[in-house]
Amino acid sequence: MLRWVRRLLARRSYEARLSMLASLAGSGRHADLVSTGGEALALAEKAFGPEAPEAVTPLYVMAGAQLAMGRGEEALEACRRAVAIAEARAGTPTEPRLPKLYELLAAIHASAGRRDEEERIYRRLLAGYERMREPDEAAIAHCANRLGLLLGEQKKLAEAELSFSRALNLRERVFGARSPEAAEVLYNQGTVLAGAGRREEAERAIKRAVAILEEKPVKGGTILPAALHNLAALAEESGRREEAEGLYRRSIASREAAAGPEDLELRPTLVRLGRLLEVRGRADEAVGLYDRALPMAERELGAEHAVTKGIRAMREGAAKKGGPAA
Repeated sequence: MLRWVRRLLARRSYEARLSMLASLAGSGRHADLVSTGGEALALAEKAFGPEAPEAVTPLYVMAGAQLAMGRGEEALEACRRAVAIAEARAGTPTEPRLPKLYELLAAIHASAGRRDEEERIYRRLLAGYERMREPDEAAIAHCANRLGLLLGEQKKLAEAELSFSRALNLRERVFGARSPEAAEVLYNQGTVLAGAGRREEAERAIKRAVAILEEKPVKGGTILPAALHNLAALAEESGRREEAEGLYRRSIASREAAAGPEDLELRPTLVRLGRLLEVRGRADEAVGLYDRALPMAERELGAEHAVTKGIRAMREGAAKKGGPAA
């Protein structure tokens, strides 16, 4: 009898910790999430057993918080345990949500640069969605889009194109052909094609993405400025300098509107535009851009990082050229 009472009390304490985890969600208090998740896990093990599905939620929350704190190996251990418990219950009424676990596991591998593992997980996730009686087309599109990027990074271009094509078709069907969701796939596809040297195809895809995102802007969205930057780089590589300058300026304005004038992601565009202006004989304008980019590099990378030193050298070189803007 006493044993049953202890288990009942442990169960109630576990449920109280779950409520605490829910209230902490999205707070950014990662240490508190790990601590409370650990308490919930210990109570779940006591009340239900170490392999019970009730252990999955605390493990999932702990793994996500540990990843955010840069504790990748601990996150991997917690997430793998959660996945093992969930997989053992696959197909049962108490099966935990495996897709979310797989996505977190993929993110943990991505943070460590283990692209092969990340690809393997997304393939498994995609196969799982496809086996469903009523497949979730939006979820399949998400997986196919992410898989396309991974395949592109590994130079598996033919597979990447097929994956992007599938993702685009599904997103157009689910969200519409002029939706931001479709634009994201087009942007990713264009980026991969650009990396493979297929500039004309890359430009077509990215231009379609830009047109959609300018027609239907996403508040705080960062894909539009990135797409404009990539379009500018393609135009510059093709010798269309005036067009490239305009696109770089649009990219800067778009990112400032989305994230503010101090956003560190502005740095690459500021530097590219500065170099372009130097080539066009407008060194004085370039100096102003380098002056914005340099403190960003120092904050992000440190004063002695090679990128920071490079920007400093470019700034000094442009300042020596001086002269009136052309």
